[in-house]
Amino acid sequence: MTYSQVAPGPVVGRFVECLWTMEESSGAVQRIVPDGYPVLVLNLLSPFESFHDGRWTTQPVCFFAGQTTGPLLIRSRGSARILGVGFLPDGATGLLGVPIDELTDRIVPLDELSPLLWHELQRVCEPAPLIRQLARLQQVLYRFAVKEHSDDRLISHAVGQIIGTAGRLDVGTLAGHLGISSRQFERRFRNRVGLAPKLFSRIQRFQSVFHALERRQNWADAAIDCGYYDQAHLIRDFRHFAGEAPAALLEEADLAEHFLRRSVVSHFSNTGAAASL
Repeated sequence: MTYSQVAPGPVVGRFVECLWTMEESSGAVQRIVPDGYPVLVLNLLSPFESFHDGRWTTQPVCFFAGQTTGPLLIRSRGSARILGVGFLPDGATGLLGVPIDELTDRIVPLDELSPLLWHELQRVCEPAPLIRQLARLQQVLYRFAVKEHSDDRLISHAVGQIIGTAGRLDVGTLAGHLGISSRQFERRFRNRVGLAPKLFSRIQRFQSVFHALERRQNWADAAIDCGYYDQAHLIRDFRHFAGEAPAALLEEADLAEHFLRRSVVSHFSNTGAAASL
């Protein structure tokens, strides 16, 4: 598998974290875990398959994947090449024009969700050197950013605070600092991000464990440093979000190494830490 990321331009960067490309042909089962960032996927060759309700189904050629709250298993069928857009946690709502919480844990074909955007993206999918396809993709996103994108600066600030504290900022305290009630804060947050602020915070804390392990901490220290009560608390979150205990997840040579934000699992999957839980 080959994977790479490209930073968006300044205008597109208002709502997009990164553009990314991936090529895969092994057919191995890959595990995606929640990270708080919805994505837009364009399959340029054979689409991947996803595992749902006990069976494998072929993904759409182009689709939007909302926030995820549990593990997603996928596999390639033949040669696969993907262009992807990783949105900021609150970045997709204004672009798509639909309540993002309606798309949580869903994969929706883009032609059903935004026919106009899908029409524009079909040109991106035409055969061309990868660098040209990426340029076309950014041009489409730029045009839609200028015409369609809107934001909620209060929620954008809240998202930044939660990410910046790795999910350890009390949500009620944050709402108070923002000058709104907890109920209003949750409603606006769900509408813009697709998750309740407490669940989004849990996902950011879960992600922070991998950053701690990159510093070569052991599991017990990582759990405490990331705000978990103990190792058992950490293991419960791993089973909820990843479907596996930490050691089993880190032993997998899969997409987790790309979708665990700014962490590369292979850096520490063979260390003694991985064997301790």
